This record gives sequence, C-alpha cells and structure tokens, in this order.
Amino acid sequence: MGQHTTVDFPVDLPVEKRGEHWYARAGERVLKLSNLNKVFWPREGFTKADLLTYYFNISPVMLPHLQERPLTLKRMPDGVGGAYFYEKNAPPHAPDWIRRMPVESSEEPGKITNHMAVCDVAEMLWVVNLGCVEFHPLHAKGEDQEHPSYAFFDLDPMHGATWEDVREVAGLVHTMLEQLGVPSYPKTSGATGMQIYIPLSTPVTYDEVRGFVGTLSDVIHEMAPELTTVEWEVAKRGKSVFLDVNMNRKGANIAAVYSVRPEPGATVSTPFSWDELDEIRPTDWTVETIFERVAELGDPFQPVAAGPGADIRPLMEQLGAKPRKARLVPRQAKPTAG
Repeated sequence: MGQHTTVDFPVDLPVEKRGEHWYARAGERVLKLSNLNKVFWPREGFTKADLLTYYFNISPVMLPHLQERPLTLKRMPDGVGGAYFYEKNAPPHAPDWIRRMPVESSEEPGKITNHMAVCDVAEMLWVVNLGCVEFHPLHAKGEDQEHPSYAFFDLDPMHGATWEDVREVAGLVHTMLEQLGVPSYPKTSGATGMQIYIPLSTPVTYDEVRGFVGTLSDVIHEMAPELTTVEWEVAKRGKSVFLDVNMNRKGANIAAVYSVRPEPGATVSTPFSWDELDEIRPTDWTVETIFERVAELGDPFQPVAAGPGADIRPLMEQLGAKPRKARLVPRQAKPTAG
C-alpha cells in the first residue's frame, strides 16, 4: 500500500495486486479495493489509500464505539470537494457477511430501514471503500433503538463564535456535571464544535435524555446568556454557542469519535481529558498526528463504550427535569453538527 499512501502510518495496510486490482486481507476476509490513487483531499494530496490505511490503524480504539450501532453512511466517492449523499439502507451489493440491523424510521412509523453495522476491521474497510470519509453511528445499540446508550451536549458555535467560546461553555457544562457527580467525556467534533458524552447505566428514553440535557442547558444559558443560545431558529441564535439539545433524538447521528472529517488537513474527532481543555484545538489532531497521541494515552473515551455509566433518573427528579419531545427536523438538514 506504500506506493499509494502519502502519510507515514504506524502500519501499512497489507494489500496485494492481482491483475489490475488490489486486494486487502483483514482477518479471514479478503477485500477488493478500488481507486487507491484517487485524491480525496486535493490541497493536502491525501488519497483514498490514506483514508483506508488510517481506519485500518485506528480500528482497535475506534471499533468499540461502533459495535452494535446502525450506521448512516455519508458517501463522498470523489473526495471531500465533490458531491456527497447519505445512505441508510445497506447497498444491494453489500456482502452477506456485513451485518444488517433493521431500524424503524422515526419519521415514518412502520417503515424499516436495514442499516449496516461494523463489528470488525474488514467490515469497516468495506464501508470506507465505498467512499465513506466519516462514520455516523446512531445513539442506541442493537435493535432496541428506543433507549440511547449515552446522553450528550452538542456545542455548536454560530455566526462567528470562536473555539475559545466553545471551551468556555464546555467548562460550564463540566462544572455543573461534576457538582451532580456525573462523569463526562469530551471530544472535539473535528470541525468547529465539541461534544460532551455521558454514558448511561440504565435504560432511559430519548425524551428523558432531552429533558435532562435540556434542563441543564437552560441553566447554563441563564448563567451565560451572551455566550450561549438554545434558540431553535438559526437566525435568532446570534454570535453564540448553540446548545443543541435536539441532537439527542432517535435516528439522529453525529461523527463518531476517531472519525475523519471532510475538513482541511483531514482532522479527526478526538477525545481528550478535562485537564486538556485549555490547550486542545480541533485542528490539532489529523490522520497524520493522531497516532502518537493514541500510543501515549490509549482511548480516553473508553468508558463511553464500556461504562461505567450514570443513572440520570434520580438527577432528573432532583433537578425537576421533565421529559421533552423532539423537534421535527427538515429532511434536507444535515445530520452532523459542527
């Protein structure tokens, strides 16, 4: 693969050429790969081979966060500057060994969509070979999509709000959760925003999660009304950090931790510790720079995948938080945050 990659990865993706085609071996699976030399990031010159090799190397820490989670695919077959489209149903040509997970539509009750889910590196690489730069897992695991496995705060800077603003709001969220005794785990979005996850230990509904996150978001907005917004209408948000409570809904998804983003430099959605809040920037970690960090720190996000989690129902009672219905989102809206 070395002749197709432009990045010095820890391990080359093992491939061999047979006639005009290249094949990769991942466990017992042999995958036919296409267009390895296609440039996916024109400014940097990063290729599709770079993307495949990145996911091959990051798979040990990333796969636990994808296990048993239906995926929405964002396919960019011509790279980050080309057209893209979303795909929920598994493509008809998907091999039999890739798991399909039936999920009832949140918009059309009774309609079933057969999402794919990746459980090993072979399945991950098959999805990437479709031209998927990003991984977008749903918030719930398995066929029970009524109970998310985590709650999260989605901090999205609007209309010129800065990364420093995002960090300040994240600090408020962290302080409030600490006071409630709730462990939380932040990650950069890899673009302009940040997410703060709370793994859950007991089954709760999306309405309950929105009630919990929404109540705390309202308190934070009261504490910092010039810095934050909870306005639903984009035009009314001003230059502020939007606390997007509605992303905690069935069928919604955001870029997974360790997902590459279609941004300059091929940035990566990166977990970090709260001690790093004042230092980290979303552009720090890319497909070129992330592996030294992973080798040193492992996966700070591991509790989100494996627990322990929090029981938010007693906290909701303590806060007087009531379940909240989701707002309807227009079909054309993008399913990812900043």
